[in-house]
Amino acid sequence: MANRKLDMGMAWTQATGVIGANRDLVSVLAGIFLFIPFFVLILALFGSDVDFGNAGSEPDPERIAAQLNAVLMANWWAVLLVALGQLAGGAAILALLGDRSRPTVGAVLKRVPRLLLPLFGAQVLVGLVTQLPSFLTGLLPETAAAFAGFVVLPVTLYLTVKYFLTNAVIVLGESRNPIAAMRQSWRLTKANSFRLLAFFLMLTLLALVIGLIMAMIIGLVLSALGEQVALIGNAAFAAAMVSTFYTLSYALTVSIYRQLSDSVPPADLDLFA
Repeated sequence: MANRKLDMGMAWTQATGVIGANRDLVSVLAGIFLFIPFFVLILALFGSDVDFGNAGSEPDPERIAAQLNAVLMANWWAVLLVALGQLAGGAAILALLGDRSRPTVGAVLKRVPRLLLPLFGAQVLVGLVTQLPSFLTGLLPETAAAFAGFVVLPVTLYLTVKYFLTNAVIVLGESRNPIAAMRQSWRLTKANSFRLLAFFLMLTLLALVIGLIMAMIIGLVLSALGEQVALIGNAAFAAAMVSTFYTLSYALTVSIYRQLSDSVPPADLDLFA
């Protein structure tokens, strides 16, 4: 049977509508699982001594990356907090927005523990598959690697789009098998992959532009209130922007999954039962 053609306008309308209809519950879940962990990590990064170079000078990406890695290693517990919060928060928000019975926060949270292991397995597998082109490119001779580099990013983005419904299949389709969920995501996105890729690239670019403009304005306002206030305020704003972006992406995932799946897919053999 031919796959449905995705209506991105409908997906956006449904996503924003379901967030609006559940904004209080979504705010609680996003605040606990996304905003607080991201705020802690971003505050640690903003408060670090990373040297981005003098104004007007060309930054050294390798040196900056090394410094950022050192800061992240020193604050490993904050990185772990973000990873766990994103995993649990994604499961909770997907379950909340994808359940037409409008469950309570308590009912949603009861479902999260049994979803964590399958979601973690899926995240690892999807990460390995999507990063495989980069790994293989690194094994090539320097000349061949430079040529292959032009195709690595498009292939990585394509694979990311093909597997982006994996979590929705696990949470909403009640499949506990990460591999089966990945196969289902591949099938559901068939004939809509490039449409999804263009939409998410446009959404990400728009979010970056809006975020940068707002960050400049808020940064100027906060700078007048003192260094410590500006540090905390900028970290809170950045965490709020990231949390909002993730929440919107979860809502879009629910809407797109509903459009592309004819019905709730049957549960596969539980790999983690």
